[in-house]
Amino acid sequence: MKKILLVVAIFLFASAVSVLAADFQIMSKEQLRAKLGSNTITILDVRADSHWEASKNKIPGAIRLPADKFDIWSENFHKNTPLVLYCSCEGLGTSGHLARKLAEKGFTHVYALTGGWTEWLLNSYPVAHK
Repeated sequence: MKKILLVVAIFLFASAVSVLAADFQIMSKEQLRAKLGSNTITILDVRADSHWEASKNKIPGAIRLPADKFDIWSENFHKNTPLVLYCSCEGLGTSGHLARKLAEKGFTHVYALTGGWTEWLLNSYPVAHK
């Protein structure tokens, strides 16, 4: 009986992980850095207003789109456009949440930047003035 419960639990966990992974993908800071200037992706800065206003910089080429205006700006992109979202946190807070919402709307190439703006800065990666 314990083995059956363990097998069921593993199956349910694996199913949940695969569903979450199918929602959106993650992109490392190294992968994004390699794509800068290539015109193959659109970078979306979805940092909270307070973090955006406190900073003088952004990732080069990034478009500032406030998270609270998601329903408006999400309609302006083609669903096959590769989109990379980043926020301030090292986790996938706002960027992961919005990437999942885009995937639910049918966007097919959605990425959340791991480490976000914080990791980008800590690694002295290129920045652009806002």
